[in-house]
Amino acid sequence: MSNQQPPRERVRTGQVVRRRATVRRIDPWSVLKLSVIFYFCFLLVVMLGLSVFWSVILRIGVLETLTSFLDELQLTLVINGGNIARAAFLLGLLNVVLWTGINVFLAFLYNLVADLLGGLRIELASEE
Repeated sequence: MSNQQPPRERVRTGQVVRRRATVRRIDPWSVLKLSVIFYFCFLLVVMLGLSVFWSVILRIGVLETLTSFLDELQLTLVINGGNIARAAFLLGLLNVVLWTGINVFLAFLYNLVADLLGGLRIELASEE
């Protein structure tokens, strides 16, 4: 029989361990993938909000009031919800492509500057 005791673990309370790291390169391919997903999800949220807004406008009768007012002024107004939704979606897709391209360009630009200056130094802190 051995009387060896298991080693005791030291428990440190409230001690913060700080580590430094340097971001030297950002992968443009990962920026592209993340940007497309992020901006497309944002587009879906905006489209959902627009559809809720459109249904509220239809239910409270804003369009009927507006068209009757314009009829009194002898003006015609034709509003098609499908055309508005289609235009909003196409504009949103254009924004997805545009902002994704801007993000990828900025990743390339960061990589060029990081090669010259050494990258971005950050300090990570964690409690142990």
